[in-house]
Amino acid sequence: MAQGSRLCHIHEMEHHRSCRAPKDVKRLHDQKEATVIRSLFLALGLVIATIPPFGAGASAQTAASNWVDEDFASLRLISARDAINGRDEIRLGLEFELKPDWKIYWRSAGDAGFPPQLDWTGSTNIGDGQIRWPAPHRFSIFGLETFGYKDHIILPIDVPVTDPAQAAHIELDVDYLVCSDVCIPAQANFTLDIPASLSDGANGDTAGISRFAHDIEKFASRVPLRGDNLPMSVTDIWQSTAQSGENDQTVLNVAITGLDQTASDPVEILIEGNVRLGFGVPVPTATDDATGTQQFRIPIYGLKDDQTTIGDDVIVTVIAGPLAIEQDRQIAAAPSGTSSTSSTTSSSSSNATSSPSIATTSLWLLGALALLGGFILNFMPCVLPVLSLKVMSAMKAQGSERSATRRGFLASAAGIITSFWLIAAVLIAIKLAGGTIGWGIQFQQPLFLTVMTIIVALFAFNMWGLFEINGPAELGNAANDTITAREKSGHHLGGHFLTGMFATLLATPCSAPFLGTAVGFALAGSSFDIFWIFTLLGIGLAVPYLAIAARPEIARLLPKPGRWMGFVKGILGVALAGTAIWLLSVLAVQIGMAGAIAVGIALVMAGILLFARHRSTVQKRKYVFTALATLGVLAALFAPGFSKAPLKNTTSRTSTETLPWRPFAPDEIARHVADGKTVLVDITAEWCVTCQVNKKLVLETDDMTAALTADDVILMQGDWTRPDPVISQYLAGYGRYGIPFNAVFGPKAPDGVLLSELLGKQEVLDAIARASGGTDLVKK
Repeated sequence: MAQGSRLCHIHEMEHHRSCRAPKDVKRLHDQKEATVIRSLFLALGLVIATIPPFGAGASAQTAASNWVDEDFASLRLISARDAINGRDEIRLGLEFELKPDWKIYWRSAGDAGFPPQLDWTGSTNIGDGQIRWPAPHRFSIFGLETFGYKDHIILPIDVPVTDPAQAAHIELDVDYLVCSDVCIPAQANFTLDIPASLSDGANGDTAGISRFAHDIEKFASRVPLRGDNLPMSVTDIWQSTAQSGENDQTVLNVAITGLDQTASDPVEILIEGNVRLGFGVPVPTATDDATGTQQFRIPIYGLKDDQTTIGDDVIVTVIAGPLAIEQDRQIAAAPSGTSSTSSTTSSSSSNATSSPSIATTSLWLLGALALLGGFILNFMPCVLPVLSLKVMSAMKAQGSERSATRRGFLASAAGIITSFWLIAAVLIAIKLAGGTIGWGIQFQQPLFLTVMTIIVALFAFNMWGLFEINGPAELGNAANDTITAREKSGHHLGGHFLTGMFATLLATPCSAPFLGTAVGFALAGSSFDIFWIFTLLGIGLAVPYLAIAARPEIARLLPKPGRWMGFVKGILGVALAGTAIWLLSVLAVQIGMAGAIAVGIALVMAGILLFARHRSTVQKRKYVFTALATLGVLAALFAPGFSKAPLKNTTSRTSTETLPWRPFAPDEIARHVADGKTVLVDITAEWCVTCQVNKKLVLETDDMTAALTADDVILMQGDWTRPDPVISQYLAGYGRYGIPFNAVFGPKAPDGVLLSELLGKQEVLDAIARASGGTDLVKK
């Protein structure tokens, strides 16, 4: 043992290693193991400290959707709460991270653009949310004034909860327009689930607040204030005239109290009203130190000579640094106080004296224009197919008794006027709901086009004698049968009434002279204005019927009925078939060529079956052919539902035609004008027959080519065949709600020279010369 210990000691000294007894080795092993365990616990603690709590991770996942990334922006939907927690309303935020130089638009975009549109279809346990719009920025470029946001913006959205005890599932589709040098309409889709309560059961006001709440509220604090006892207030707003160069400029005067007189930031004033006008940058004009009132003058653009803003209800938004308010006001003819300057008061007083008579005169003048426009509509190209029905009615009427003739044509006139009332009612409902309204825009809807094609085809089949259209009495209504039995002529008033309604529907794609002015005034005005103007339009279109009803002997001037009428009916049937083919061509733009062909084939098959029914003498076969023809009509009606709409072509649809049309880009017009160019804008559509007439007879004729293809002339064409909010907003900015729309812009006319609905060659040449300042255009 001694020798062994000595050898061990020698080994330890030489190699600096321990040589222990078994007990010492065990103790040393335990110490090392304890050290390792302590190190593991320390490392685990550090790892746990770097991991966010479970609740925070859950809230981030619950309270935000995924980002939708585009080349121009990234956006997502966020929530101010992780859970509903019994609340009947929650606040969301639509967050935009915009790339440099890109912008989106405020609720009133200004001279161009449109704001984000929300669609909550597919959501459960919530209602439609409303955006609370933060105060916007003004963007001025080449005389255009727009309002919106850039860089980073969160739009707060207040969403009602249907059942506070249940979870909410959110499906949100967002359509928005983002602009820089070009404008791009875009769409984003978001999904977000918000539980009814937190998993830990926490309650109270602060429970469930997400980490996004502060960011959302930061932008909510920028929403203009409403209510009483505001720190600023619009005390007065009135219209007057002011000297601007050699001409008088119509302006709005706005008086505001509570402004910080020492502030260096410019005061921004935004005007929103029912009438789409342009309002310029506010300019300070006077300050009353005694009352602390400061006055501003705002130019009004787009106001017609017979138009006034006096009496209009408007929303006035005032932005002064970080503070913003908005108030509802009515524009007066003169200031209510005496703090304005004498010249302004004098001009305002003059307006006050004359404004009632001007407003009254304008209403009656526009009514007269509506009456005349409706009458001229009878002679427009798109009403020519309807004229065939009128001719046939007159031919039949001249062989009838005087009273029967009068009743028939009065029924047709009633059908026309009733149709205009229905159109007015639909437009009023759409306007009150915040939708886009316009003359003839129903031709943008595939269902309407399909139904109209079927009706026109059935009228053609009727003209060819394949079956008779006898009005609603055929439906088996006992009361109608009784009334029909009393008609000495043997014809049903219902058929005349439907003819009048049909004439109105086919007349709406056309825009006659004076019609655009009247319709524009109506659609930009109140519900009464719409009803009043559309009633007069209907009376104007019904004038020929009313004339024959008043003097039935007019119908007797036509040739007496005879076998020749069958030949005329065949020719008119061909004209109606041509109208059906034209409607199918418009439908092809909406639903694709395959869908339109399917509708056409179904109607052709229905016509063949009706012909077989007409030729058959066996009653059972007649029933079979009738049933099969009905199935053909139903197949035509439902075919568009199985068709896929073609993608919208962003290039010029007329690139293969005579003139070098460019796609419509309203934001580029001012830039071209600044470069010394003259821009001709043409808003057209496949369904607008007047537009096609203008193109074939004026714009694309050989003697106009030289003027329109000059190096300093740019042609822009917008296609409104399908719904387009950019075009709708653009037209509304000029008080127009129908097409054709043509305008010429140039260095001498940066605000544009508006042309008439039915173009003339010399009118176009004169407008180009006026806008460009040139005088060398050769008169044609």
